[in-house]
Amino acid sequence: MNIDGSKYCNQCAFPLNTGKISLGRYEDMDQGVSYEKKYAHGREYIEDQSLPFNSSSGVAPYDDEGIYDRDIVSQKPKKSIVMRMTLVIMLALFVFVAYNGIKFAVNTQQDRITQAELKKEQQAQAEELKHLENYRDRFNSVIVNYEEQGILIDNNIKSLTTLRINRFAKGLGLGDVFNKLVNTVLDVSKVNELKENSQTLDILVGELINPPETYLAKYETLGLLKNVENRIMETISGTLTSETKNELEKLSEEYQNLLTDIRR
Repeated sequence: MNIDGSKYCNQCAFPLNTGKISLGRYEDMDQGVSYEKKYAHGREYIEDQSLPFNSSSGVAPYDDEGIYDRDIVSQKPKKSIVMRMTLVIMLALFVFVAYNGIKFAVNTQQDRITQAELKKEQQAQAEELKHLENYRDRFNSVIVNYEEQGILIDNNIKSLTTLRINRFAKGLGLGDVFNKLVNTVLDVSKVNELKENSQTLDILVGELINPPETYLAKYETLGLLKNVENRIMETISGTLTSETKNELEKLSEEYQNLLTDIRR
């Protein structure tokens, strides 16, 4: 409330107690009033052509008694403001939903990529493990054959004298019948078995090329073992002398040491 005697409103600074009483107008600008001068019967008068009920504000500036009221003119329509606020809120909500939707889609896609990469890595590890197990089985199988070959080597070294006599008798050139008889009496079948196994071992070792990293050292040792085995076969297949047995025994010892290294 304004204090009695105030000249201006303490809220809007509107002049109070101007000493004038206005029933329909304050100022022309308040109503958007337009006038036009006319003449009738020799006198000049002004015709009010304003449309007070169609004011620019969209609000009729008259109260129930038909008196012009400035407060009504000052009121602004709130409907457009509410609509604008509603649109702003809806737009903000749309942006929020769209942002979170895109973020969710990106995260989902990233999770799928991560899962696919993890699955691919697991498959690669499984294949590598399977390859390692297969290689280990084949490698162990070859080692078993070399162990059996080592037993044959020792047996042939022990029967080296029989082998020397057999070859000496065949060297006499007494014919096939005599040679068959010599083979029957002086059996050298273990030597032939030793040669056949050696050829098989060459094939098996060739299948072990490109070993996994964990078998690189063992594969190198296997290569040394194969070379020793080949030297033993060359010695047995060559000319046999009194020194041949000692040479074969040294090679056999080296052969067994390499087998021990591979088993570790």
